[in-house]
Amino acid sequence: MRVFQFSHSAPGIPLESGATSPPASAPAWRCRGAALVLLGLACAACVRQGTRLETNPLPPDTPEVSAILRDLASNDAAFQNFRAAISLTLESPKLTGIQQFDGGYVAFRKPDCLFVQGTMKPLGTIAFQLTSAGREYLIEFPTKRDDERYYYQLEGEQFENVPFNVYPSDIAREMFTPEDWDSLSPRHARIIAYDGAAQEATLLIGPARRPERRIVVRGAPWVIVENERFSEDGTTLALSTFADYEVVNGVRFPSKIDVTFPTESTRMTFEMRNIRINTDQVNDSLFTINWRPKNDHATHTTESR
Repeated sequence: MRVFQFSHSAPGIPLESGATSPPASAPAWRCRGAALVLLGLACAACVRQGTRLETNPLPPDTPEVSAILRDLASNDAAFQNFRAAISLTLESPKLTGIQQFDGGYVAFRKPDCLFVQGTMKPLGTIAFQLTSAGREYLIEFPTKRDDERYYYQLEGEQFENVPFNVYPSDIAREMFTPEDWDSLSPRHARIIAYDGAAQEATLLIGPARRPERRIVVRGAPWVIVENERFSEDGTTLALSTFADYEVVNGVRFPSKIDVTFPTESTRMTFEMRNIRINTDQVNDSLFTINWRPKNDHATHTTESR
Protein backbone atom coordinates (compact mmCIF):
# COMPACT_ATOMS: atom_id res chain seq x y z
CA MET A 1 0.00 0.00 0.00
CA ARG A 2 1.23 3.47 -0.87
CA VAL A 3 1.17 6.32 1.58
CA PHE A 4 0.60 9.81 0.19
CA GLN A 5 1.78 12.92 1.96
CA PHE A 6 0.51 16.40 1.20
CA SER A 7 2.33 19.48 2.38
CA HIS A 8 0.84 22.89 3.07
CA SER A 9 4.15 24.42 1.98
CA ALA A 10 3.46 23.03 -1.49
CA PRO A 11 -0.27 22.29 -1.15
CA GLY A 12 -1.78 19.28 -2.80
CA ILE A 13 1.41 17.77 -4.25
CA PRO A 14 1.46 14.02 -3.53
CA LEU A 15 4.69 12.38 -2.50
CA GLU A 16 5.09 8.65 -2.44
CA SER A 17 6.41 7.18 0.75
CA GLY A 18 10.13 7.71 1.03
CA ALA A 19 10.22 10.82 -1.15
CA THR A 20 11.62 14.07 0.15
CA SER A 21 8.81 16.37 1.24
CA PRO A 22 8.82 20.13 0.64
CA PRO A 23 10.02 22.43 3.44
CA ALA A 24 7.68 22.29 6.41
CA SER A 25 6.89 25.99 6.49
CA ALA A 26 3.26 25.36 7.47
CA PRO A 27 1.23 22.48 8.93
CA ALA A 28 1.45 19.31 6.85
CA TRP A 29 -1.48 17.09 6.18
CA ARG A 30 -1.38 13.52 5.01
CA CYS A 31 -3.90 11.21 3.39
CA ARG A 32 -3.54 7.50 2.69
CA GLY A 33 -5.42 4.66 1.07
CA ALA A 34 -6.83 3.77 -2.34
CA ALA A 35 -8.20 6.50 -4.58
CA LEU A 36 -11.93 5.71 -4.74
CA VAL A 37 -14.40 8.42 -5.67
CA LEU A 38 -17.57 7.54 -3.73
CA LEU A 39 -19.41 10.80 -3.75
CA GLY A 40 -19.06 11.75 -7.41
CA LEU A 41 -17.92 15.26 -6.63
CA ALA A 42 -16.96 17.11 -9.78
CA CYS A 43 -13.46 18.50 -10.10
CA ALA A 44 -13.13 22.08 -11.22
CA ALA A 45 -12.93 21.48 -14.96
CA CYS A 46 -11.01 24.64 -15.66
CA VAL A 47 -8.28 23.95 -13.09
CA ARG A 48 -5.61 21.82 -14.74
CA GLN A 49 -1.86 21.66 -14.73
CA GLY A 50 -0.40 24.16 -17.17
CA THR A 51 -3.77 25.77 -17.96
CA ARG A 52 -4.44 29.40 -17.14
CA LEU A 53 -7.96 29.97 -15.83
CA GLU A 54 -10.10 32.21 -18.02
CA THR A 55 -12.49 34.51 -16.17
CA ASN A 56 -15.35 36.73 -17.23
CA PRO A 57 -15.27 40.47 -16.55
CA LEU A 58 -16.23 41.25 -12.95
CA PRO A 59 -19.10 43.65 -12.12
CA PRO A 60 -18.19 47.13 -10.85
CA ASP A 61 -19.43 46.38 -7.30
CA THR A 62 -16.99 43.49 -6.85
CA PRO A 63 -15.29 43.80 -3.43
CA GLU A 64 -11.56 44.14 -3.00
CA VAL A 65 -9.59 40.97 -2.27
CA SER A 66 -7.85 42.73 0.59
CA ALA A 67 -11.20 43.46 2.28
CA ILE A 68 -12.22 39.80 2.11
CA LEU A 69 -8.89 38.55 3.45
CA ARG A 70 -9.00 41.14 6.21
CA ASP A 71 -12.39 39.87 7.42
CA LEU A 72 -11.25 36.23 7.30
CA ALA A 73 -8.02 37.01 9.15
CA SER A 74 -9.77 39.08 11.81
CA ASN A 75 -12.32 36.36 12.53
CA ASP A 76 -9.64 33.66 12.57
CA ALA A 77 -7.47 35.62 15.01
CA ALA A 78 -10.38 35.95 17.45
CA PHE A 79 -10.92 32.18 17.52
CA GLN A 80 -8.66 29.85 19.55
CA ASN A 81 -10.90 26.94 20.48
CA PHE A 82 -14.50 25.84 20.56
CA ARG A 83 -16.80 23.19 21.96
CA ALA A 84 -20.32 22.27 20.81
CA ALA A 85 -23.01 19.62 21.09
CA ILE A 86 -23.40 17.76 17.80
CA SER A 87 -25.22 15.36 15.56
CA LEU A 88 -22.53 13.48 13.63
CA THR A 89 -22.34 11.51 10.39
CA LEU A 90 -19.24 9.54 9.31
CA GLU A 91 -18.45 7.84 6.02
CA SER A 92 -15.30 5.87 5.22
CA PRO A 93 -14.56 2.75 3.11
CA LYS A 94 -13.26 1.04 6.24
CA LEU A 95 -16.41 1.67 8.26
CA THR A 96 -19.44 -0.59 7.95
CA GLY A 97 -21.98 1.60 6.24
CA ILE A 98 -22.71 5.22 7.10
CA GLN A 99 -22.26 5.86 10.82
CA GLN A 100 -24.80 8.30 12.30
CA PHE A 101 -24.81 9.54 15.88
CA ASP A 102 -27.69 11.66 17.14
CA GLY A 103 -25.78 13.14 20.07
CA GLY A 104 -22.34 13.88 21.46
CA TYR A 105 -19.96 16.79 21.26
CA VAL A 106 -16.93 18.13 19.40
CA ALA A 107 -14.00 20.19 20.68
CA PHE A 108 -11.17 21.79 18.73
CA ARG A 109 -8.07 23.73 19.74
CA LYS A 110 -5.66 25.41 17.37
CA PRO A 111 -3.70 24.34 15.50
CA ASP A 112 -4.84 20.71 15.11
CA CYS A 113 -6.24 19.17 18.31
CA LEU A 114 -9.62 17.53 17.74
CA PHE A 115 -11.95 15.54 19.98
CA VAL A 116 -15.23 14.05 18.74
CA GLN A 117 -17.69 11.92 20.69
CA GLY A 118 -20.81 10.36 19.18
CA THR A 119 -23.66 8.99 21.31
CA MET A 120 -26.81 7.02 20.59
CA LYS A 121 -30.34 7.42 21.94
CA PRO A 122 -32.19 6.74 24.13
CA LEU A 123 -29.57 6.38 26.87
CA GLY A 124 -26.83 8.55 25.40
CA THR A 125 -24.48 5.57 25.08
CA ILE A 126 -21.02 6.55 23.79
CA ALA A 127 -20.62 4.67 20.49
CA PHE A 128 -17.75 6.57 18.86
CA GLN A 129 -14.84 8.62 20.15
CA LEU A 130 -11.94 10.23 18.31
CA THR A 131 -8.97 11.86 20.01
CA SER A 132 -6.42 13.58 17.79
CA ALA A 133 -3.46 15.62 19.00
CA GLY A 134 -0.22 16.34 17.25
CA ARG A 135 1.19 13.29 15.50
CA GLU A 136 -1.17 10.63 16.75
CA TYR A 137 -4.82 9.76 17.08
CA LEU A 138 -7.05 7.16 18.66
CA ILE A 139 -10.48 6.06 17.43
CA GLU A 140 -12.65 4.10 19.85
CA PHE A 141 -15.89 2.17 19.43
CA PRO A 142 -16.73 1.55 23.12
CA THR A 143 -19.72 -0.72 22.44
CA LYS A 144 -17.69 -3.22 20.39
CA ARG A 145 -15.65 -6.14 21.62
CA ASP A 146 -12.03 -5.49 22.57
CA ASP A 147 -10.45 -6.54 19.26
CA GLU A 148 -12.67 -4.05 17.38
CA ARG A 149 -12.76 -1.31 20.00
CA TYR A 150 -9.47 0.58 19.62
CA TYR A 151 -7.79 1.94 16.49
CA TYR A 152 -4.57 3.84 17.10
CA GLN A 153 -2.21 5.46 14.63
CA LEU A 154 1.00 7.43 14.88
CA GLU A 155 1.48 9.70 11.88
CA GLY A 156 3.84 8.13 9.37
CA GLU A 157 3.12 4.54 10.43
CA GLN A 158 0.91 2.18 8.45
CA PHE A 159 -1.83 0.03 9.97
CA GLU A 160 -4.27 -1.70 7.65
CA ASN A 161 -7.07 -1.93 10.21
CA VAL A 162 -7.34 1.79 11.01
CA PRO A 163 -10.89 2.73 9.90
CA PHE A 164 -10.01 6.16 8.49
CA ASN A 165 -8.17 6.97 5.27
CA VAL A 166 -7.59 10.59 6.27
CA TYR A 167 -5.72 11.88 9.30
CA PRO A 168 -8.13 13.62 11.71
CA SER A 169 -5.74 16.57 11.93
CA ASP A 170 -6.30 17.07 8.18
CA ILE A 171 -10.05 17.07 8.73
CA ALA A 172 -9.70 19.58 11.55
CA ARG A 173 -7.56 21.94 9.49
CA GLU A 174 -9.85 21.84 6.46
CA MET A 175 -12.83 22.51 8.70
CA PHE A 176 -11.47 25.21 10.96
CA THR A 177 -8.09 26.62 9.81
CA PRO A 178 -7.58 25.97 6.08
CA GLU A 179 -5.22 28.93 5.55
CA ASP A 180 -3.26 31.52 7.49
CA TRP A 181 -5.37 34.37 6.15
CA ASP A 182 -3.36 37.02 7.94
CA SER A 183 -0.12 36.11 6.14
CA LEU A 184 -1.72 35.43 2.74
CA SER A 185 -0.85 38.21 0.31
CA PRO A 186 -3.70 39.63 -1.82
CA ARG A 187 -1.41 38.93 -4.78
CA HIS A 188 -1.93 35.22 -4.15
CA ALA A 189 -5.73 35.46 -4.14
CA ARG A 190 -7.97 36.68 -6.93
CA ILE A 191 -11.70 36.96 -7.45
CA ILE A 192 -12.99 35.06 -10.49
CA ALA A 193 -16.74 35.59 -9.98
CA TYR A 194 -19.05 37.84 -7.99
CA ASP A 195 -22.82 37.67 -7.50
CA GLY A 196 -23.95 41.03 -6.17
CA ALA A 197 -27.50 39.88 -5.43
CA ALA A 198 -26.29 36.99 -3.26
CA GLN A 199 -23.21 38.92 -2.10
CA GLU A 200 -21.05 35.91 -2.90
CA ALA A 201 -17.54 36.02 -4.31
CA THR A 202 -15.49 33.12 -5.66
CA LEU A 203 -11.72 33.32 -5.15
CA LEU A 204 -8.78 31.21 -6.27
CA ILE A 205 -5.84 30.91 -3.91
CA GLY A 206 -2.32 30.24 -5.17
CA PRO A 207 -0.51 30.48 -8.53
CA ALA A 208 -2.64 31.40 -11.55
CA ARG A 209 -1.65 28.27 -13.48
CA ARG A 210 -2.05 25.89 -10.55
CA PRO A 211 -4.53 27.16 -7.97
CA GLU A 212 -4.25 25.44 -4.62
CA ARG A 213 -7.68 26.30 -3.29
CA ARG A 214 -11.03 27.74 -4.32
CA ILE A 215 -13.25 29.44 -1.79
CA VAL A 216 -16.71 30.94 -1.98
CA VAL A 217 -17.32 33.71 0.54
CA ARG A 218 -20.47 35.57 1.55
CA GLY A 219 -20.58 38.97 3.16
CA ALA A 220 -19.94 41.43 4.32
CA PRO A 221 -18.49 40.75 6.84
CA TRP A 222 -17.05 37.95 4.74
CA VAL A 223 -17.28 34.30 5.79
CA ILE A 224 -16.44 31.09 3.89
CA VAL A 225 -19.40 29.05 2.65
CA GLU A 226 -17.43 26.65 0.45
CA ASN A 227 -13.78 25.60 0.43
CA GLU A 228 -12.22 23.32 -2.18
CA ARG A 229 -8.62 22.11 -2.00
CA PHE A 230 -6.86 21.04 -5.23
CA SER A 231 -3.99 18.76 -6.05
CA GLU A 232 -1.36 19.90 -8.55
CA ASP A 233 -3.35 18.51 -11.50
CA GLY A 234 -6.66 20.03 -10.40
CA THR A 235 -8.14 17.03 -8.64
CA THR A 236 -10.37 17.88 -5.69
CA LEU A 237 -8.63 16.66 -2.53
CA ALA A 238 -11.05 18.16 0.00
CA LEU A 239 -14.39 19.91 -0.29
CA SER A 240 -15.95 21.64 2.73
CA THR A 241 -19.24 23.51 3.05
CA PHE A 242 -20.25 25.84 5.90
CA ALA A 243 -23.78 27.01 6.71
CA ASP A 244 -25.96 28.69 9.33
CA TYR A 245 -23.37 31.03 10.77
CA GLU A 246 -23.82 32.35 14.31
CA VAL A 247 -21.96 35.10 16.13
CA VAL A 248 -20.59 33.67 19.38
CA ASN A 249 -18.23 35.67 21.59
CA GLY A 250 -17.64 38.03 18.71
CA VAL A 251 -16.65 35.18 16.35
CA ARG A 252 -18.64 34.27 13.23
CA PHE A 253 -18.93 30.48 13.34
CA PRO A 254 -20.90 27.97 11.21
CA SER A 255 -23.28 25.59 12.97
CA LYS A 256 -23.26 23.14 10.04
CA ILE A 257 -20.01 21.83 8.52
CA ASP A 258 -19.53 19.09 5.96
CA VAL A 259 -16.04 18.04 4.82
CA THR A 260 -15.38 15.42 2.15
CA PHE A 261 -12.11 13.90 0.91
CA PRO A 262 -13.39 12.43 -2.38
CA THR A 263 -10.20 10.62 -3.43
CA GLU A 264 -10.28 8.84 -0.07
CA SER A 265 -14.07 8.33 0.03
CA THR A 266 -14.14 9.85 3.50
CA ARG A 267 -16.69 12.31 4.85
CA MET A 268 -17.55 13.90 8.20
CA THR A 269 -20.61 16.07 8.86
CA PHE A 270 -21.35 18.11 11.99
CA GLU A 271 -24.61 19.78 12.94
CA MET A 272 -23.74 21.82 16.02
CA ARG A 273 -25.64 23.56 18.80
CA ASN A 274 -24.72 25.26 22.08
CA ILE A 275 -21.49 26.47 20.50
CA ARG A 276 -18.93 27.90 22.93
CA ILE A 277 -15.98 29.84 21.57
CA ASN A 278 -12.71 30.34 23.49
CA THR A 279 -13.95 28.37 26.48
CA ASP A 280 -11.94 26.96 29.37
CA GLN A 281 -13.92 23.73 28.89
CA VAL A 282 -11.47 22.92 26.09
CA ASN A 283 -8.36 21.73 27.94
CA ASP A 284 -5.58 19.15 27.79
CA SER A 285 -7.74 16.38 29.24
CA LEU A 286 -9.81 16.23 26.05
CA PHE A 287 -6.76 15.52 23.90
CA THR A 288 -5.26 12.76 26.02
CA ILE A 289 -4.48 9.44 24.28
CA ASN A 290 -5.62 6.87 26.85
CA TRP A 291 -4.74 3.69 24.97
CA ARG A 292 -1.89 2.49 22.79
CA PRO A 293 -1.10 -0.92 21.31
CA LYS A 294 0.68 -3.28 23.76
CA ASN A 295 0.22 -0.77 26.56
CA ASP A 296 -3.45 -0.80 27.51
CA HIS A 297 -2.90 1.09 30.75
CA ALA A 298 -0.76 3.91 29.39
CA THR A 299 -2.07 7.44 29.56
CA HIS A 300 -0.25 10.17 27.74
CA THR A 301 -1.11 13.69 26.63
CA THR A 302 0.28 14.54 23.22
CA GLU A 303 1.23 18.17 22.86
CA SER A 304 -0.06 19.91 19.77
CA ARG A 305 2.42 20.66 17.00
